[in-house]
Amino acid sequence: MESRPKILIIDDEEAARYGISRALATQGYQLQEASDGAAAVAAIDAFGPDVLISDINMPGMDGLALLRHVNQSPQPPLVVLVTAYGSEEVAAEALRAGAYDYLSKPFDLELLRATVRNAVEKQRLLGQNREYYRQLELTLAELKNSQAALVQAEKMASLGRLVAGVAHEINTPLGVLQSNTNTMARAAQKMGEWAAGQAQPAAQPVARLLEVIGGSATLAESACERLSAIVSNLRHFARLDEAEFQRAQIQEGLESTVALLRHELGDSIEVVPDYAPLPELDCLPRQLNQLFMNLLLNAIEAIRRAGRRGRIRIRTRVQDGAIGVAIEDNGCGIAPEHLDKIFDPGFTTKGVRVGTGLGLPICYQIARAHRGQIQAESRAGEGSRFTLTLPLALE
Repeated sequence: MESRPKILIIDDEEAARYGISRALATQGYQLQEASDGAAAVAAIDAFGPDVLISDINMPGMDGLALLRHVNQSPQPPLVVLVTAYGSEEVAAEALRAGAYDYLSKPFDLELLRATVRNAVEKQRLLGQNREYYRQLELTLAELKNSQAALVQAEKMASLGRLVAGVAHEINTPLGVLQSNTNTMARAAQKMGEWAAGQAQPAAQPVARLLEVIGGSATLAESACERLSAIVSNLRHFARLDEAEFQRAQIQEGLESTVALLRHELGDSIEVVPDYAPLPELDCLPRQLNQLFMNLLLNAIEAIRRAGRRGRIRIRTRVQDGAIGVAIEDNGCGIAPEHLDKIFDPGFTTKGVRVGTGLGLPICYQIARAHRGQIQAESRAGEGSRFTLTLPLALE
């Protein structure tokens, strides 16, 4: 049930206050009176009126000063000012200052009631509009979050398909290479044994050839091991067989993500690990790896934009029943006016064709899915630090 509208009547003349109160007493309002502007300010804070009816000419704070004071609040009451007859210029000034309406003394009681009734209705509509706008903002935020979640799910699904395809395409020729390399190494060994039993002059050319073949086999074997490590890192990063919450060691995910980004880091960006011994964590390993990837890619880009030799420090700690992961860079940093917006879906400073504005919102959603939180600290031109906090066990 809606509460009755509240009307505050302000006039330094008691008879005027009484007359207005009596005229409005049968209209279903909650009424309160104040004798001057200062008393009205105190009454506004305590009473919370929807509409003020105020005389303009009052000692101390007059009606216009009270109007300007009231309109500084984010959701001010509507103000109906009462002027002396023939004060049209003052009335015009009042309207310019933000008054809802004005009445000239002496005024008709029905006109007073109609003016107040219209002001109350407008205030009600303004309140409805504010509530609609608030609900619209909440709905928009939910839609943006849903969009981020959908994009994340699609990215993770695409990544899974990509990794599965890459692993399949690489593993088959890799197996052939490893097999042929082993065959070549064994053949070189047997030929070496044969050459060792031959006369020295005849064996020398063969020995040199076997030396070349053996060296090539060693290089090929090393290349195969590197390819195998890349495939292993890809598989570990994507965790294709792990889609549910499980106990996992997240340091392995950090290390595999860094390993996959070696080509992005190059020689100009140093990664400084500062890992504490971590217990296993209830988590979605694949999603956490995506979070680490997003944060590290952001750090790399910030360093490149700063145009300096880079350093990324990765620090892990256990404290108060939670694991903390901090990723800090010495890149270009984040402008203070942008810091509160970086986790909003769609917000980006990279330009429409460069950034989607979904990398950090996805990180935020992943942290929330783990009952954790992610915070950002930054100083423009000096670098940024993102801290992920995850509880050791889900409630």
